[in-house]
Amino acid sequence: MFVRKFEGDTLDETLKAVKRELGPDAIILKTVTNKGLKGAFKKKRIEITAAISEQNYTKKAKVDRVLSDDQRENFYQSPAEEVNRAINNYNETPQTARGGYGSLGLNKVVNTVSQASKKIQNSLDDFLTTPEEEEETTASPRVRGSFDQFISESSPQLTKTQSSSPVYEATSENYPTQDEGIQRELEMEKRRVNEVSATLGGEIKSQKHQIELLEKKLFELTERLSEAQGGKYEEPQGLRELRTTLRSLELEENIVQKIVKKANFELTPEDLSDSDSIYEFALRELNELVHVGMPYFSRSEAKQPVTALISESTCGQASMALKLAVLQDNVQIIRFRQREIDQGKSDFTSRIFKLKISEVSSLSHLMAEARKAREEGKTLLLDLRLDFKEENETKKFIETLRRSFDQIEFIVTLSAIHSEIYNRKILSKYKSFVNGATITHIDQCLSFGALFNAHNAYNEVPLMFYSTGAIVPDDIESATAERLLAGMFQL
Repeated sequence: MFVRKFEGDTLDETLKAVKRELGPDAIILKTVTNKGLKGAFKKKRIEITAAISEQNYTKKAKVDRVLSDDQRENFYQSPAEEVNRAINNYNETPQTARGGYGSLGLNKVVNTVSQASKKIQNSLDDFLTTPEEEEETTASPRVRGSFDQFISESSPQLTKTQSSSPVYEATSENYPTQDEGIQRELEMEKRRVNEVSATLGGEIKSQKHQIELLEKKLFELTERLSEAQGGKYEEPQGLRELRTTLRSLELEENIVQKIVKKANFELTPEDLSDSDSIYEFALRELNELVHVGMPYFSRSEAKQPVTALISESTCGQASMALKLAVLQDNVQIIRFRQREIDQGKSDFTSRIFKLKISEVSSLSHLMAEARKAREEGKTLLLDLRLDFKEENETKKFIETLRRSFDQIEFIVTLSAIHSEIYNRKILSKYKSFVNGATITHIDQCLSFGALFNAHNAYNEVPLMFYSTGAIVPDDIESATAERLLAGMFQL
């Protein structure tokens, strides 16, 4: 008797796997449907444990050796009754050998397994045989076709091959080889089942331990909930202080509730009362909410990258462009403004930092300056103030630049001294176009909680740089979560 476990997402899929691997004579021992908490740790939803006797498995193995992969797939898709009938009718009857050595017995046919098994009445397969199967065996001359006829109907080419080459005859020459092959397959199957059983046993122990921990935690939470509903629950002092502190930092209520709920679930009652432990937990959770990244021009594979800073109003972007330009070599800054700019200030800055700064007021002028700079082998840094009246014009402007340059990166500029509503509006408008964000005037920020809220609302836009002062090029640093948290908690 061979026992094997099958897994699947649906009952029909699992039953088909049982039929394909063990045949229609398989016996379903147990069916398990993984639901609820237990199902969360299982890969498949349905588990079926099936068994088959050695005699039936031997019959099926002989049939599988005859069929190709495609024929086997089509064969086991037939109704179970028809498949069972075809397997039972298939008999590798040896042909009488011609010629030889007279009556010395050298050409006698060895009894096949199917013939020998009929004489054994005390096996498990005979015990499991139903009266209907015995009637079918008795009435075999009237049954529709043999297994060879079934195969010949589905594949005419297979019939020609079988008639021309007696490969599948169980004669005294090739039967011992087939019998040894079947025994080898059975031993490999036993070994594989033992390995799977050992692996499943280890997984079950691990999952049981996890389930016990979850049940214990759920029991504690249920007790706290019942105490809170009955008016007996008193919030730990450390957790109450943390809630008050986070709200005073102007963090959104959903962020505060998320941290408090997670602390209730993960920390022990002693840790919830300890201020140091609870604040350390809060800092760790807030740190995970900050998304930072690096600009494309900092990568080694970047060749003549184009960096475009985008804003809509005065927010320190011109100073940020100068700081980024000094960090690179052979850079030209192109400033786009729709209205006139004080050219004298740009000339003074370019002489101090030895940078070439071009002032443009139209897209065509910008493209002409960019073409000249690319021909000279310079790296472009675009300072764009897109204060168009219509949003569609802004979209067309950005798409034109994206099509014109192969390696262009758009970075939106936020301001730490502007309101949270302004920063949210900028992120909401440009989130589908930009690759990252910079924050200026971080040294003058009065509400880091407002900055954190704006970034958390559009977390898909990574932070890249902070401008920490007015001095070029010193007052710039890479964006980190620690810098925001240090300003928020005054660390």
